[in-house]
Amino acid sequence: MVKLDLLDFSDFIAKVILIKEVSSPRIYILKYKIELKNDTSLYVKEVTVFADNKIDYACQWQKLDTTLIIRWDNAHEHPSIESSPYHQHVGSESNILPSEPMTLEKVLNYIKAQIAI
Repeated sequence: MVKLDLLDFSDFIAKVILIKEVSSPRIYILKYKIELKNDTSLYVKEVTVFADNKIDYACQWQKLDTTLIIRWDNAHEHPSIESSPYHQHVGSESNILPSEPMTLEKVLNYIKAQIAI
């Protein structure tokens, strides 16, 4: 995912917490939590494999009690989904639907529209 200025979303982001950052010549891993002002959280994981020029990602939007709202990811193949490997889990792990390739900006714009700020 492309780095994004989160200040553009400060109207509904309460806090950003870095969970993990690992960098080597072969791989870059970034995990962080974005706490939102509507008492939900967005967990973001990006794994860049430089040799393959590939980024695996997962953006999980959830309630404070950890109930899944939506997770967008490309980490696993789901051959029955026409957009595979891009997909989303809506409301539960087992409810897997097609998704376009996502960026953090697209995810935050979606959330912003859903919470109507």
